[in-house]
Amino acid sequence: MLLALSATSATVGAALGILRQPDPEGHSDAFVVSTAAAVASAQKAAERARGAEARAARAESDAAKLRGRVQALSASGAEQELADAREAEQLGVARLMKDSTALWGDDRRRVMAAIVRESRRNGIDPLLTAAIIQVESHFDPFATSGAGAMGLMQLMPPTARWLLEKDGDAANDRLRPAVLFNPVLNVSLGTAYLAQLLQRFDGDLTKALIAYNAGPGVARSLRRGSHAWRRLEGYPRNVLTAWRSLQKPPERIAAR
Repeated sequence: MLLALSATSATVGAALGILRQPDPEGHSDAFVVSTAAAVASAQKAAERARGAEARAARAESDAAKLRGRVQALSASGAEQELADAREAEQLGVARLMKDSTALWGDDRRRVMAAIVRESRRNGIDPLLTAAIIQVESHFDPFATSGAGAMGLMQLMPPTARWLLEKDGDAANDRLRPAVLFNPVLNVSLGTAYLAQLLQRFDGDLTKALIAYNAGPGVARSLRRGSHAWRRLEGYPRNVLTAWRSLQKPPERIAAR
């Protein structure tokens, strides 16, 4: 019986790597190597688990911050939101939205209010914001481009991460791109980005719009009248055309 118990204990101990293993070469350190490997493996597993927990906690914190931002954007109150939406209606924004099949009812009202509220907050004419949305996405909040731009104002996820990082609202490397399909957040970020570009290019709207469409680096390197300029100025021309059409009274547009 003693021999049987001894054999069983040796087998179990060998499986766990805690008893001396038979060494065909006759070395005496097999036990030490086996134990060290088991300890190292356990430490790595614990480190991986702690890392996963930390990443999950950071992701949840960032998501909470982003939810808080979206809620804050819509927290102006029902009365103020209705007033902003009515102002957008009076300005003519609804004329551009009439053919949109993606925004209806409350969503349409919230977007109209956001265009007025966020444009004024960033010192931009709401009609210019509406014109950019019309050219970029035709008021489709789920629009995407081949380059990866998303939402109403066709923001690139890296640009959105940079804008959020500047505001301290979320870690710039953990933004889920799908949040850019939230139309209110998209308008908030898009108008903030346009305001920064206007400041960067000293109020030159054409250059700021080229930068919005093709990137600040491209716009900075352009020379007016060059082949690249002529190729890229179609975008600001389209935006300015839409902007001017909004500035005309509805009866003049209907008479054309």
